Amino acid sequence: MSTSDVRNVESLERLRVGLLSLSDDWEKVLQEIRLVVHRAEDYFASRVPSYWRGQTQLAERELTEAKDYLSQKLASARASDRPSAIEAKKRVHSAQQRLNVCREKTRIARTLAVEIKQQCDEMLGPLADMTEHCETILPMAAGELKTLLQTLHDYMDSSGLTPPSDG
Repeated sequence: MSTSDVRNVESLERLRVGLLSLSDDWEKVLQEIRLVVHRAEDYFASRVPSYWRGQTQLAERELTEAKDYLSQKLASARASDRPSAIEAKKRVHSAQQRLNVCREKTRIARTLAVEIKQQCDEMLGPLADMTEHCETILPMAAGELKTLLQTLHDYMDSSGLTPPSDG
């Protein structure tokens, strides 16, 4: 027959309560982490590409306006009547560079969105495991400890033993 030397039943009860508290605390933290992961995924999948699509449209408009302005400058019948178009050409060049940058950023944003989604998906797997611990395993361990504590209390009651004090 096995023997045990339980010196403090109350400490086991505190352990059980601690397991349940730990489970609740972890669950709250995991919900916050999942929320941050989903926000990050949304930001890189929706907001960043949307921003650069809008910037690309603006850059295309700017380029069109700059080209139109340059065309007006160069539209004189005689070359001697034409005003200098240096500034207009610089404006076209600058608008073209901006458009190229916006297109590159749009491409990068799409690539980044795919990479971020993969990273978020990889993170959600371990978070699901931790959630299982919080929702199932820790409460089950606390339940088993409660059953053992009840058995211990029943044994102490039937044997006429009093639990030792904490001091």
